[in-house]
Amino acid sequence: MTAAVVLSAVLAAGCASPTGTASESALTQPELTGITVAATPAADLAGLYIAQEEGLFAKQGLRVTLEKIASNQAAVAAQLKGQVDISAQSYVSYIAAQAAGARFRILAEASTLKPGTRVLVTRAGSRITSIAALAGKEIGVNGSNNIGTLLASALLAEYGMSPKKADFVTDPKGYTDMPAQLQVGTWGAALLAEPYATIAEEDYGDQEVADTDQGATENFPMDGYVATQAWAKEYPKTGAAFVRAIQEGQAIADTSPLAVQSAIAKYDDLSLIHI
Repeated sequence: MTAAVVLSAVLAAGCASPTGTASESALTQPELTGITVAATPAADLAGLYIAQEEGLFAKQGLRVTLEKIASNQAAVAAQLKGQVDISAQSYVSYIAAQAAGARFRILAEASTLKPGTRVLVTRAGSRITSIAALAGKEIGVNGSNNIGTLLASALLAEYGMSPKKADFVTDPKGYTDMPAQLQVGTWGAALLAEPYATIAEEDYGDQEVADTDQGATENFPMDGYVATQAWAKEYPKTGAAFVRAIQEGQAIADTSPLAVQSAIAKYDDLSLIHI
């Protein structure tokens, strides 16, 4: 699946999925007071973690439980089983699930690709110092046929290398495990999100090969806060309350790097993050 195809699918899904934030009924009490949100601590979802940390959900009458799930596919699967109310993942996972018959509604955008937020890194001292050197090598990603594979494939193609010449390998534990796995030689390189790219560089001396925010994937729509269509229809006021809190949290994230560091560090048990 090319980046252009995924991008057009993402935009179509977004246009067909109103948030309902302008509705007058959204100002009333949510139907649910307790909801579970599946997400992985990452800079992309800073608005979510700040909203939790700053009591913005509580202000909207919501008690939110954040459930850390390693992969996008696992989060979407849990949502379809009714184990979580809202998930915050890459759009690629939802597009794949919709192709298989699921129906989702985007409640709010979480992030678009920016410089430094998804980078391809190798171990310190590695001979892999260019995209061309990845031919025949394994590249660690946090999920099969997902955003990591998509971005890495687009990056290879941007430099004239067929993605088929590399072998994408999934770490079932996700980003939290990937910096350590890279050190023991599990892969030749890994595609990491922040703050894990910074952790890899600071803790292990890993080196960046390339940033994915270029070419076909520059400013690429990355993540969203998503509910099933059935859930959104049944609990519109709950969804609207969640969006209002997220918007407040994201406004803080956009202006306060320290708030981002503190919130994500707390929810991923990290002592220090530089974003």
